[in-house]
Amino acid sequence: MMHGTVNIIYTNNKYLQKLHSAQRLINIKIAKAYRTISFEASCVIAGVPPIGLVIDGKVQVYRRKYGLGSSDIVCDMPLPVHEWPHPALQATIAETNEATTYPIEIYTDGSKDASTGGAGVVIYRNKQMIMQCRCKLCSYCSHNHAQQIAILKALEQLQEMEAPIGGRAAIYTDSRVTINSLKNHDIHGFLIEK
Repeated sequence: MMHGTVNIIYTNNKYLQKLHSAQRLINIKIAKAYRTISFEASCVIAGVPPIGLVIDGKVQVYRRKYGLGSSDIVCDMPLPVHEWPHPALQATIAETNEATTYPIEIYTDGSKDASTGGAGVVIYRNKQMIMQCRCKLCSYCSHNHAQQIAILKALEQLQEMEAPIGGRAAIYTDSRVTINSLKNHDIHGFLIEK
C-alpha cells in the first residue's frame, strides 16, 4: 500500500511541484538566502538533496527490498528474519596471532574500478601454495561486495579441502569493513550470513 502511495506522489507532477515549493521555502530559511533563487539553487546552497531524488531513492530501496518490479541487479539485501542463524551457531571471528602457526593460510582480495570488479583467493598449506582462484564480478558490485565474495570463495574452497591438523586456518583480508561486518551479529546481509 505504501509503495503505491509513494509512487503516485512522485510520478504526479502537480504534487511534486508542491513538494518542491515547500522544500524551496525551507531551504531559503536554512541558507538565509534571497527569495528569488530557484529550487535547484536553494538545494545546493542549503546542502539538501531535492525531495524528488530522495523519494525516488526510497521507492527503489522499497521495490528491491520487497521484490517489486523487475530488476536484474542483485544487491546485498538483508536476509528475512526466519533465515537468520541461531545466535549459538554464529561463527566467532578472531584476529590471527603471530605466535600461532596455521597449517592453512588463505589470502583474499577484492577490487573494483569504474567498469569491472574481481575477487581473488590464494591458499597455502604448510607455506606452499596449493590453490589460487579468481572470479570476475559485475560492474554494479561494490568494493566491499568484492571483498566479501573473495572471503566467501575462500570458505567454499576450505570446505572442499580435508580438515587441517588442529582444525585451524587463517584467512587474511585487508578489508576492515568486512571484518567488522562479520564480527557484528546485528548485520544480516546475504553475503555476510553466507
